[in-house]
Amino acid sequence: MDAAPRRTSLRDVADAAGVSPGTASRVLARRGDYAPATRRAVLDAAERLGYDRTSTPRGRKPHTDPRLIELVIGGVGNPWSNEVVTGAHERAFELGYDVVLTRERDDPADDWPARIAERRSSGVVLALVTPTRRQLDLLAGFAVPAVLLDPQAETDVALASVGATNHQGGLDAGRHLVAQGYEGFAFATGRLRYRFGRARERGFREAVALELPGATVDLVDAEWSGVSRAAVERLLALSDGRRLGIFAFNDDLAAILAAALRDAGRRIPEDVGIVGFDDNPRLRTAALTTVRQPIAAMAARAVELVDALRRGDPVPHRHVELPTELIVRRTTGAPGPRTLER
Repeated sequence: MDAAPRRTSLRDVADAAGVSPGTASRVLARRGDYAPATRRAVLDAAERLGYDRTSTPRGRKPHTDPRLIELVIGGVGNPWSNEVVTGAHERAFELGYDVVLTRERDDPADDWPARIAERRSSGVVLALVTPTRRQLDLLAGFAVPAVLLDPQAETDVALASVGATNHQGGLDAGRHLVAQGYEGFAFATGRLRYRFGRARERGFREAVALELPGATVDLVDAEWSGVSRAAVERLLALSDGRRLGIFAFNDDLAAILAAALRDAGRRIPEDVGIVGFDDNPRLRTAALTTVRQPIAAMAARAVELVDALRRGDPVPHRHVELPTELIVRRTTGAPGPRTLER
């Protein structure tokens, strides 16, 4: 009789990866702080050789579900992140999870996926973070389900994601400014072109073209904090002799522009109308007309998707969009806060 094929050993994996058996064991057990290249080499070798750690005499299934969901976030202490944390935490609590807040570092080699795997978390929500291919590979190698929240850019890996109806928000802003009688139009944005910003601009341009054929939309580059003098001068020139409707990428930019244009002698909303995006609670005293996005609800939905993926439930829509809402206030001529019905 033929001898049974030899079972792949831990030493086989270690030799193939070029590491010691101890290192291979700790990487496979998700312990230790190793370089991403070392982790990748061990995981690739184990997969290539068909190594099953649970079939070895000392092997055992690692405890992989402590009911933790990681929230990886680009920054904290601002209204957007505060709503994300609140929405994610409340929904996770309802589903029986705890939430761990993981701050993304500026270092592109940041090994947060390995830290997540070491904690053996149930899944991860990536909030306004664009993961690298290496980071996504690490998560996949550790079988950690991930969901993108408000993705900044497209990825080359199919991940579930949650966002807002940014395109519809742009449409609503454009239709409103045309209906308010503005004759010229501008989209004000930061120099970084994020995915959701491009969708807002696209919707705004489509609305102006449909509602006022022949009208054009000028693109004005400005920083989110401390708008450049060149941007203000450009808007002053565009509003010279005609009423100008401005759709700003977000509320912070809208508020800064409103203050700068008032200082330059423009009347708001008589000469210039301004619409922002987000409905930032910190800026509501500025009475900005804005497009509200349901940030807390988006974070909650992302947690629900992580839970579904962890349990192996089908996720019919890989990208989920929650509806935005146009809130009309004084920067476009309304007498007071109200909601514009679609």
